[in-house]
Amino acid sequence: MPPPPPKARRALRLAGWNALLLLAGLALIGVAGEAYWRLRVPFTWADLPFIWSPTVGPAYAPSVEVRFTNYLDFWVESRTNSLGFLDREPIGVERAAASCHVAVVGDSFVEALQVPIADKLHVRLEELAARELPHLDVTTSAFGIGGTGQVNQLAYYDEFARHLRPALVVLVFVPNDFKDNSPILSGLRVRRDPHRLRHVSATRDADGAITLRPPHPGPSRLAGLPPRRHPAHERAVDYLASRSLSAKWLDAKRRAVLGPQPAPDLLSWVELVSRRSPRHAALLDGWRPTTRIGVNEPFSASTEEDLPAVHKDALDFTAFALDQFKERAHRDGAALAILSTHAVRARGDLAFGRLTALAEPRGIPIIDQYGHMLRQGAGRRDAQWPHDSHWNAAGHQWAAEAVLKWLKRNQEVCTMRKRPASPPRVPWLAEYESIASGQLAARSVFDVHLRGNHLRGNAVSYLKSPCGVADVRARFFLHVFPEDVESLPADRRQYGFDNLDFDYHGLAALAFGGKCVATRPLPSYPIARVRTGQFTPEDGHVWVAEFPVGAADEAQNR
Repeated sequence: MPPPPPKARRALRLAGWNALLLLAGLALIGVAGEAYWRLRVPFTWADLPFIWSPTVGPAYAPSVEVRFTNYLDFWVESRTNSLGFLDREPIGVERAAASCHVAVVGDSFVEALQVPIADKLHVRLEELAARELPHLDVTTSAFGIGGTGQVNQLAYYDEFARHLRPALVVLVFVPNDFKDNSPILSGLRVRRDPHRLRHVSATRDADGAITLRPPHPGPSRLAGLPPRRHPAHERAVDYLASRSLSAKWLDAKRRAVLGPQPAPDLLSWVELVSRRSPRHAALLDGWRPTTRIGVNEPFSASTEEDLPAVHKDALDFTAFALDQFKERAHRDGAALAILSTHAVRARGDLAFGRLTALAEPRGIPIIDQYGHMLRQGAGRRDAQWPHDSHWNAAGHQWAAEAVLKWLKRNQEVCTMRKRPASPPRVPWLAEYESIASGQLAARSVFDVHLRGNHLRGNAVSYLKSPCGVADVRARFFLHVFPEDVESLPADRRQYGFDNLDFDYHGLAALAFGGKCVATRPLPSYPIARVRTGQFTPEDGHVWVAEFPVGAADEAQNR
């Protein structure tokens, strides 16, 4: 084949150089863009340090830094308090009881990862009340974690908020709360078994009654679904976004522009749950969602006649949650109100009407943030971020103003409320006193008690008073030596003991009582001795205690 003529060779060389220069330019732009983003933002990746609480479910670790960003609108660094919530340190129980304390309970709108703590609804409310209602002495606290509804949030009140003896409990209601109160719909959102949800949830018994169910500690992924296979281009995008901040920004922008994407696995999930029981099949019959956002749409877009059965069922669970909150508030001498966020009325009044139909018969007043915003000349988008539907600082301010306006008209919740003669008896205090009255197995930094005996169900308990956060930062180790090594699981026999190490989670007792109490169940096989204590990777053992179980049994039986 003859070589190309000189003019063609020159054209090819020119095209090659142009292509090379173009690639070099793109590479330079990419490097410059990456450098720009890394210099511009305070941090590069979000960090949400969750832990597991047996009474609450997923919760933030106490006193740790939390970083959150959507890579488009905000980069916020906050610190959790000693209870594990994104709020200031809780005020003392005596100070809270003497003031008009307002406890704000909710989901991601109360968690408010998108703004600094100083800009949040409850902090703004306290500042406004100090200026406009100083005689009420309003103090506030907030208890919120994203992805929860009022059913799940009952645990936040029971474990934390009630100890502050609030004069007013404000439930912050968002449209997806209807969904999150339903075990089926909330399980659908996260592809989890509705009977094994990670938060406190509710279930309907065979007779139709709704009861609470504790958080499920083990694996809760729905079994029976094939693993989702991501297309090659999605895997490539995820790979680049995990390594490049500019690529992460482009991917976040792409997702915001495209909006909710189809989720084909939802249909498989619905079919699988339908096969679990006739009741599930009846509730899900004829409903076929296509996007995860679409799971919540019927509450705002469907009339009563068109509302799917599973969504009507979710309204029953929401009614149950409101009944539970009202019962608790009445018991503890607190008023109860609902703050309806601007998003509830953003797509019309169907969702707001459904909330009103549940709240009014129960005598629970609704504070309408959207109505307050309209009177201020503001629209829905003024209260939220351009690429995120959560409140910006203005949204929190308008929410605080709406609550303050209601409080001005209902000052009797602070001045005339019936306070219980004494604070309600709390489970952890009764548990602490019960354990402390028993026989000690060992004494060190913590008092260690053995409950039960080595031939039937037993547990090890750890007590300390006074106790602070510093006392429980180190991980606890718990090594159980059996009488017969063959009793151990096969993978532990080579070590000669069971390893039951754990982290401390009794935050309410720690913060409100200055006490630490932790109880860990022990295996059912006969136990010879227990070795326990605390350790850190840096310093090794903080303290160690060892005792024979048989000796403790004899002491208890004497």
